[in-house]
Amino acid sequence: MDKNKDLIVAETFNLALKNHQNNNLKEAQDLYNQILKVNPKYIDAYNNLGLLFQSTGKNQKAIDCYEKAIEIDPNYVNALTNLGNVFKTLGEKQKAIDCYEKAIKIKPNHDMPHNNLGVIFQDLNQYKKAMDCYEKAIEINPNYSRSHNNLGVIFQNFGYYQKGVDCYKKAIEIDPNFIDAHYNLGGAFKKLDEYQNAIDCYKKAIKINPNYANAHYNL
Repeated sequence: MDKNKDLIVAETFNLALKNHQNNNLKEAQDLYNQILKVNPKYIDAYNNLGLLFQSTGKNQKAIDCYEKAIEIDPNYVNALTNLGNVFKTLGEKQKAIDCYEKAIKIKPNHDMPHNNLGVIFQDLNQYKKAMDCYEKAIEINPNYSRSHNNLGVIFQNFGYYQKGVDCYKKAIEIDPNFIDAHYNLGGAFKKLDEYQNAIDCYKKAIKINPNYANAHYNL
């Protein structure tokens, strides 16, 4: 493409991204498609279109977009990770594992596929592998709140409640509005018979989301 077309595509992509971030999904989708008509190999447009479809439950369309991006660039880690996320949502665990492991092989220091691979292993009751994945994600990115929270869940499930508390507190320190970490921290405190602390956690979760039914129930 010539420089003028490159500039137009870049400007259109930025506009699409802005609409996407503002949840103007129809406008964003139209703009991504406009880009792909001009440049059918614009992989970021395929990836973002996949995210858009995924967020609206159109999983097969999302898969098609991610696979198209990967077909153009087999080393496109974001699309591989996002494809794994769709397969995880659909319960196709082995396909998800394959995607995450490919992403990790290409870019070993990308935190998200390590964390998401840990989630799959945790679902498969392969807890040591899951812990290794979460710890690797945290090693790469010490501020990855989800990995701290997920690690806390494993500790709590095996009765190491204080270790769970430490993980949840770290997750909340990183992201004070991480509602699942507040809820899980409440559960760990309850197991430790620290009821006032548990109450405070459930109240905090409810403050973040007044419709969080499990927090109301446990409170």
